[in-house]
Amino acid sequence: MKEHDEEVVDLKIEGAAFEGKGIARLDGYVVFVSGGVPGDLVRARILKRKRDYGEAKVVEVIQPSPLRVVPPCKYFGTCGGCRWQHLDYGEQLRFKRQHVVDALERTAGINVDVAEAIGAEDIYGYRNKIEMTFSENPFRIYEGDPVKVALGFHAPGRFDKTIDIEQCHLADEKTNAVVDWFRKLIAPDSELRRSLGVSIYDSRMHSGLLRFLTIRRSFATGGLLVNLVLLNEDGSIGNLAAKLHGDLPFVSTFASIINRARAQVATGDLWKIHFGAGFITEKLGGYSFRISPLSFFQTNTTQAEKLYAAALAGLGGKRKVVYDMYSGTGSLSIYMSRYADELYGFEVVESSVRDAEANAELNEVSNVKFTQTDLLELFKGGSPNQHFADLGIPKPDLIVLDPPRSGLHPKIASGLHLLGAERIVYVSCNPMTQARDIKEIASHGYRVISSQPVDMFPQTYHIENVLVMESL
Repeated sequence: MKEHDEEVVDLKIEGAAFEGKGIARLDGYVVFVSGGVPGDLVRARILKRKRDYGEAKVVEVIQPSPLRVVPPCKYFGTCGGCRWQHLDYGEQLRFKRQHVVDALERTAGINVDVAEAIGAEDIYGYRNKIEMTFSENPFRIYEGDPVKVALGFHAPGRFDKTIDIEQCHLADEKTNAVVDWFRKLIAPDSELRRSLGVSIYDSRMHSGLLRFLTIRRSFATGGLLVNLVLLNEDGSIGNLAAKLHGDLPFVSTFASIINRARAQVATGDLWKIHFGAGFITEKLGGYSFRISPLSFFQTNTTQAEKLYAAALAGLGGKRKVVYDMYSGTGSLSIYMSRYADELYGFEVVESSVRDAEANAELNEVSNVKFTQTDLLELFKGGSPNQHFADLGIPKPDLIVLDPPRSGLHPKIASGLHLLGAERIVYVSCNPMTQARDIKEIASHGYRVISSQPVDMFPQTYHIENVLVMESL
């Protein structure tokens, strides 16, 4: 069947792929289908044909799967943030666990009893942070869409186009109220915009003022931190802050950051607190953590407790010396501190190390030491033990790994065994890169003893996994 000179076919969705796509077969040929739920019979347009697989997009659901549910968000299918809203949550957990199993078996060649994924009680409204882009180049959802400016998320694959978001279902009511306030501010007919004289950043011209809006909330205190990323300093922001404070008194603190670079990232070097303390305080496992505009913190507070509890269980009891590699702002290090005589955190970002030290002091934790260093440098030359000794750090009996999505550098994965740790706890947000690294680590005398997936991001295909290894 052809439609608009493109191939359109009927497909039965048989399974789910890690990127949230359905898996179907066309005469034995594998097709990954965007918008498909396992069990669906769909009509799909073939977008790409490669030698081993094809890619398609659902144009019509002929017979819905019993696993299919109605997405509450009107942007579903346009915004790429929550690709599994149309899939029953229990089935989301089942498929996420299977992704971990598949990664370990197919990539690492390891068979281990993967535990059932730990699900979330709140599957909407769970995020403690959202980050949105200001734009005068909006993505038009339908033909004739009158939207002229946007505050929202980038359309999938379109970093030059922003979807104007009226409500994000992963955020709470107060966060959405702040978004709505700024949406009204930037409207072309806004009197407030005219009176303040604010403009929206244009990435092509590298001009304009408002670039990004970040909102963070504390589940423990209800505090709300609002942060604007600006191209330049501007006197109008003081007046904007006063208006925001008067209109939305539940906003605890408001800051602005200057980013003059062309790179489209919501960060910067210079920042100013306009009202409030400049941070909010969150709690995990009885510990308090100050979150400032540029701090890293797990974006699902409730599930972070479950993730950290799983990592803590992986310690297998109290330890003498623990290394927390990629320690960030120290939340996991501090959470585990009572189960170690000495704990050493390693982090390359200077501001994160400062936050970690402040958090340790805030919680009166004295047995944790944070070191700013590039871990890769410590593993060069094949003698990491000597490099750590030069820093005055004793050998570990346990190592905790929590790297970025890209996983470990090959030199670190291949040299980790030289440290002689009895056990390794690997926390990962990407089962594929985790499995790749685990395969290398296992080849140097370690075996996997447990795997515990934790769902930090309901309605998405992402899954965290806490994997424990011990030396042979």
